[in-house]
Amino acid sequence: MRMARFWLLRAQRSRCARAIVKPGCGRRGNFSAGVQLPDGRWALVGHARDQGPHWLWILVLFAGLVALGAYPLARRITRRLERLRIGVDELGQGDLTARVAVQGRDEVAALAESFNAAASRIEALVTSQTSMLAGASHELRSPLTRIRMAVELLGDDAQEALRRRVGRDIEELDELIEELLAASRFQVGGVDPAAVVPVDLLALVAEEAARVGGEVSGESVAIAGEVRWLKRLARNLLENARRHSQGEHIRARVVAVGDGAELSVEDDGDGVPAALRERIFEPFFRPDGMRESHDKGVGLGLALVRQIARRHGGDARCEEAPGGGSRFVVTLAGVPDVGDHHIKSSGT
Repeated sequence: MRMARFWLLRAQRSRCARAIVKPGCGRRGNFSAGVQLPDGRWALVGHARDQGPHWLWILVLFAGLVALGAYPLARRITRRLERLRIGVDELGQGDLTARVAVQGRDEVAALAESFNAAASRIEALVTSQTSMLAGASHELRSPLTRIRMAVELLGDDAQEALRRRVGRDIEELDELIEELLAASRFQVGGVDPAAVVPVDLLALVAEEAARVGGEVSGESVAIAGEVRWLKRLARNLLENARRHSQGEHIRARVVAVGDGAELSVEDDGDGVPAALRERIFEPFFRPDGMRESHDKGVGLGLALVRQIARRHGGDARCEEAPGGGSRFVVTLAGVPDVGDHHIKSSGT
């Protein structure tokens, strides 16, 4: 809303005194009317010019220029922070070789250097532990072989029961060593990107299920993975089901879920209490009822299953089977576009 402004001018000092109405006189703006007062002065009525807050526009323009000048710097900082976040995520997912490029000399660069130093220490520690574990596992092979040969040379029938018991213990130690070696190799090397190929999960599971007499159903689904570790995953799940199944009813099923696949393995055993369904994926954890069992396993199979699943973009969980017993469900990432790639089947 425009306001009216009044001017009092002496007739002799303003050319506006000569006219009652004259636009644009006196001041900048539109003059509307004038009245001569008794004392000789004129009262001029006009529309005030829209002065407008010029300082506000100047401030907005200045802020815009500052923002334009600061944007490249802010963008550079956010890109570096994003790279740092990606590096932290990769390290958290088990990639011990994850590092972040250090650029500049500011606080972000110091943070990147600290992250790289911490990641290097973690990698050295884990590598040292896994190497020691692998070395110890290899060293255990030789005495176990000698014990096995000595037991086989026992010919006294009276020692038959002892020989069988020692033989079972040797088999358990041998299985433990094999699982330790597999776990150490996987922790050090993980999934080799060069060995990742499209794999027919149904065919792979069917091959492993034939070893334990399990039933396999579902659909053919292509997933991206390393064949040797996917075989280990399926084998550990099926062996676990065989140990706990009462009537050797082992059922495996493969279905497509979204862009990936889901593998479920069921048994008709006693099941796993809800409070322990996460703990059974911990290394060397076994429920109390399994510690004295003859075929109890070594406690590393399910831990390795979860590690392999997570390195293949999925996860593993335990739940109650509909008909009783346990059902282990593994999700794996799929192959968006197989194209002309050869699908690895059970024959590979």
